[in-house]
Amino acid sequence: MSKVIETYTSHEQKGILLNANESSKNLPSCIIDEIKDAMNDIAYNRYPDNSQKELLDAYANVIGVKEENLLAGNGSDQMLGLMIGTFLAKDKVLYTFDPDFSMYDYYASCYEASVLKYGLKEDGSLDVDGFIQKGKENNVSLVIFSRPNNPSGYCLTMEEVKQVLDGLNDIPVVVDEAYIEFADEESAITLLDQYSNLYVTRTLSKAYACAGIRAGFLISQMENMKVMKQRSVVYALNSVTMKIASIVCKYASIFQKEAMETKKRRDALYEEIKDMKAIVFYPSQANFIRGKTNEKQKLLAKFEAKNIVIRNYADDTFRITIGTEEENREILDVLRSFEEEV
Repeated sequence: MSKVIETYTSHEQKGILLNANESSKNLPSCIIDEIKDAMNDIAYNRYPDNSQKELLDAYANVIGVKEENLLAGNGSDQMLGLMIGTFLAKDKVLYTFDPDFSMYDYYASCYEASVLKYGLKEDGSLDVDGFIQKGKENNVSLVIFSRPNNPSGYCLTMEEVKQVLDGLNDIPVVVDEAYIEFADEESAITLLDQYSNLYVTRTLSKAYACAGIRAGFLISQMENMKVMKQRSVVYALNSVTMKIASIVCKYASIFQKEAMETKKRRDALYEEIKDMKAIVFYPSQANFIRGKTNEKQKLLAKFEAKNIVIRNYADDTFRITIGTEEENREILDVLRSFEEEV
């Protein structure tokens, strides 16, 4: 267990960007045209609708919950920060995976909370019984983990999620589902009625190609959400973001279809690279693939020469966002060249 003082670093914005798990495609032109028209009707001189009704109704329809189960914020990051600010303080403990999304550490450090991490297996899978036992022994105050896991791409099964919720049933558990649209598993949202300690975060930044507008959601049982809505920052989302997000939600079927295409490109790329000798790659249920090599600096130099930006970690691992077919071909060319050389 340790105190975490960590500074969050934003991602590079030039080159072929396969480092932040964004969509490589912008919104379709038909949606952009509708957004442009809608901008004429926004009352820019008025504060946003703090009830978020239009957006919450639209997203509730997409994921099959009630508006009362939802709260929207400035990206799912803000919702994670809200949960951490609600349940953590100095001498309280956030419990998460190692590795997992670095923003958990960042927000915990803002509240002087401790961070306890449970090591995942090399492929990202979890010893669920060991995780529960360690959490109980250390009297943790809040559990947060990504599903599918970032950066491994491994997705806990529904049965594993239920085990965690049952085993730590007196502790709020936040399941961060930023990448769930790319997984084969069901969303933990289907468990809401069964578990009062379950909270789920979702985002429009990944599968819905809206990283630029910063729109995310917190989902839980109605009584939980009454409390969270009271604690939420007033006017957290601006009128422009809410209008764009509401329009995007009307076209959910387009983005669900694109997520399926991304999964196909991911699986096709993995089939091409899984047997490489110089790099170990891991199967993924997200829109990225994680790799590991002892010659990482040579590999990064090859990507840099091709103006391709991937996510580099402090150890010998890296992560590549699934791009377009053309981008994936360029990735494959670099990896094959590296394999031949090393």
